[in-house]
Amino acid sequence: MNTVTWDPPGPGPWQQDSAHNPVSQTALMQEIYPAGFNKGFTEAFAGYGLLLDRLAMGVVNGFTYHQPQPFDMPGPDGPKDPDWIGAEIGRRTEVAARAMTDQIWRDEIRRWDAEVKPAAQARHRGLGSVDLTTLDDADLLTHLQACLEHVTAMVYQHHRYNCHALVPVGDFLLQTAGWTHRPPMSLYGVLDGYSPVSNVSSPEIQDSVAALRADRTALDLLQSGGDPAAVLAELRSRIPAVDDYVANVHFRLIEGFDVVNPTTGECPDVIIGRLGAAVAITGNPSIERAEALAASVRADVPAEHQEEFDDLLAEARLVYRLRDERGIYSEIAAIGLLRLTLLEIGRRLVATGQMTDPEHTFELSSAELGTLLTGAVGPSPAELEQRRERRLQLTLDGPPRHLGPPPPPPPPLEMLPPPTARVMAAVGFSIEGILGQLEEPAGTATQIIGIAGAAGLYEGTARLVRSIDDLMALEPGDVLVAPTTGEAFNSMLHLVGAIVTDHGSFASHAAIVSREMGIPSVVGTVNGTARIHDGARVRVDGTAGTVDIL
Repeated sequence: MNTVTWDPPGPGPWQQDSAHNPVSQTALMQEIYPAGFNKGFTEAFAGYGLLLDRLAMGVVNGFTYHQPQPFDMPGPDGPKDPDWIGAEIGRRTEVAARAMTDQIWRDEIRRWDAEVKPAAQARHRGLGSVDLTTLDDADLLTHLQACLEHVTAMVYQHHRYNCHALVPVGDFLLQTAGWTHRPPMSLYGVLDGYSPVSNVSSPEIQDSVAALRADRTALDLLQSGGDPAAVLAELRSRIPAVDDYVANVHFRLIEGFDVVNPTTGECPDVIIGRLGAAVAITGNPSIERAEALAASVRADVPAEHQEEFDDLLAEARLVYRLRDERGIYSEIAAIGLLRLTLLEIGRRLVATGQMTDPEHTFELSSAELGTLLTGAVGPSPAELEQRRERRLQLTLDGPPRHLGPPPPPPPPLEMLPPPTARVMAAVGFSIEGILGQLEEPAGTATQIIGIAGAAGLYEGTARLVRSIDDLMALEPGDVLVAPTTGEAFNSMLHLVGAIVTDHGSFASHAAIVSREMGIPSVVGTVNGTARIHDGARVRVDGTAGTVDIL
């Protein structure tokens, strides 16, 4: 580890993405993720005429770094021709104006619902229905290749829809902030409840919830506290809706974007927790709070802009669910399917003595996987264990936040043509809301300063959550303290009184779900998990963005 160097993945400044990948990735994900990411962002930005070609991804020591790459960035042949730059600004301005006038996201979300999402779900379920144990080694390698290609396609799909999700939301927040003089991040609450798939009681679980409520014996079984695997097996055999729900989600990662993270099907306690949480929820209080806030905000909008406010709010709410759906129905499932295939390969390699742990397949490249499964000589068990130890140590040590020279200030928006300025502002604000955090830890020995996620004040016992076991051990009223949160946390959030995270900003998962649940949160503290001890008494002020250690 003393030989680790941190060279930027290319010229210019790069920023580490701690919101999505706070850990060092496996070799396989480093190999296959960036291509789909870069292609998707390139197409997303082109459709809205941004003066950026893409948000590029590079990988250093397993950590992902991003760089906004302007369209006039010098290439291998040197600086771009000034006449070409001028003409290109004009062309992109026309694209931006047309995108906003034609509201191109409307056709895209219709296509998402009618074609893209159903096709992805069908492909997920098709790959997930294969009994891997019945495949011979050659067919298993073919299946592996199909999963690798599927991950690349789904990463691309996710990021191709970025601007359709970000532009209407960011534009609404910024325009409304200008009219009302309210901070734009304080306006996110008007969108609460409009991403149903991220709610505790999501659409895909509601048939199961209705069936459980109608079956007293099944409901008692769900709430019995018995062995989760046994309880889930009995519920699946008793209630077709539960069986169908599990069949549709069992291959999804419960957290993150890497094969090291377990799938939903591997964690029956998570499924039982989700079902139990959804059964306990009645009504939709987040929608009610959103409507009340929207009415309050609208009252502050000048009368001559209120109709425009209504239109922008409707468009933001229309696309808001894409924020979560583009990941859940894309690579979160595809990477989970890849994980299950890798584990089957690992079990076979353990049986032949080529490996001592099935999870060592996570440390292999795609070429090495094929080499070992065909019986050829590859990395030894000792070398694979060294790779894993190195990856885990890199995660513990953590990466630099920035590589390369300091980033230059963005061009003043007032210098840009209005359509271009509008889309650039909307995308920039939205990305910062997801990826931003404090640059350095802030506060004192007894007070941690972070970013206000969801308003409110709560005092309770801190519980550090670094694993699924920690998550499932939460008690009612605990303050959840974690590096970051993801979909897996939705199964337990009805228990917690507040949330504190190391990573993320005002549009991170933790901030959004805490607003929807009506609980305070402070996010992006950098190292809150290191400064707050498990069991400590803390006061979380989600309005001020502070955590006091009492």
